[in-house]
Amino acid sequence: MKAYEQIGRRLQQAREEAGMSQEELANVLGYTQSSLSNYELGKRRLYFTDLQRIGQILGKPITYFLDDPNEETVELSDPGTILRGPYLKDILHASRDLKPAQRKAVLDYILWQKSKMGGDK
Repeated sequence: MKAYEQIGRRLQQAREEAGMSQEELANVLGYTQSSLSNYELGKRRLYFTDLQRIGQILGKPITYFLDDPNEETVELSDPGTILRGPYLKDILHASRDLKPAQRKAVLDYILWQKSKMGGDK
């Protein structure tokens, strides 16, 4: 799915959650209904400032539109550290009960897998 389509789907979802029709939101924004429809379908690009304004109107942070809703988020004990991606939560929970040497072996395996990919990807 293209980024514009993902943002558009999130825009539509936020609008529907707010109980607004396309026409109502378009009027508030000063857009035509067809323009808003094109944004929701991912046919047109929304600028960051437009997303911020839409987020304020719909009560959503800008990250709501930019983050992948299917991507799992794991918050670690350090409040500044957030990991994103499928299976990360499962990996962390599964490794919780391992002995330190076993955790090191898991880390070594992950680093080995990463090296096979050709570096940092």
